[in-house]
Amino acid sequence: MKLVVVTSTGAGVEQITEAYEANAAFWVKIARQRLDRYQTDLTDPALWQMIGDPTDLDILDAGSGEGYLTRELSARGARHVYAVDVCEPLTAAAQSHPDAAPDRQSYLTADVAALPLADDSVDLIVANRIPHPLSDPARRFDEYARVLRPSGRLVLLSLHPCFYTARAERTAATPMSPGEYFGARTVVQHFNVAGITSPAPSVQRFYSLSDYLTMLTAAGFVITAVQEPHPTAEQYADPWWQENFRRPLFLLIEARPRHDGPKAPLGDTRNR
Repeated sequence: MKLVVVTSTGAGVEQITEAYEANAAFWVKIARQRLDRYQTDLTDPALWQMIGDPTDLDILDAGSGEGYLTRELSARGARHVYAVDVCEPLTAAAQSHPDAAPDRQSYLTADVAALPLADDSVDLIVANRIPHPLSDPARRFDEYARVLRPSGRLVLLSLHPCFYTARAERTAATPMSPGEYFGARTVVQHFNVAGITSPAPSVQRFYSLSDYLTMLTAAGFVITAVQEPHPTAEQYADPWWQENFRRPLFLLIEARPRHDGPKAPLGDTRNR
């Protein structure tokens, strides 16, 4: 496992997609057997609280993976869910699930930075732990703004840009240097979930919090809620959380389209 610090130039999604393709069966197993305690006990409850009631909404599940969130959104009453993921094996796994409903779900293999959706076509976008691309990271936010209706919401759950490094959940002793934090950085590491190690190392791209939020606001969004999902005091009494949550790991943001004027001007922090 290693932390690789690189500049903001390079390939877009290819390296990240290749890692997901190599690990597709691993992620399908983890999701369908509900083996990830971070997801089941921490991030999903926080995510659903922020999503609220999806009844009669048209929803984009951005970075939908094997489709568990799409299926649950449909089960909770969503009118239609567009499940978009750039990894074809994961999209195929989602389509083949017994609970897939073609009349209420569309599974699309595509980059979220080039969404195959019409303008103003969804009421809610949920981007659940989808990695940033290695270059041009702001494009996806522009696309989210394009397809989201003026009354809609964007819900973003990400690994925490301020604290996440290689094995961040277990190692809190070594902080990032300013050069690592303020430069675009890539974490390359195998994931181990419930004793199962991913076949290939994952590739995760991170930008500073200021860069991340500037991309969002420059695309025309205003931030309406921020949370950092973390174990409760009761959960933290469990030794597992003491060992596996040693620094903040997640950032959850709600944003809405801004209606008070044109988008903010592009700044250097958009990493174009």
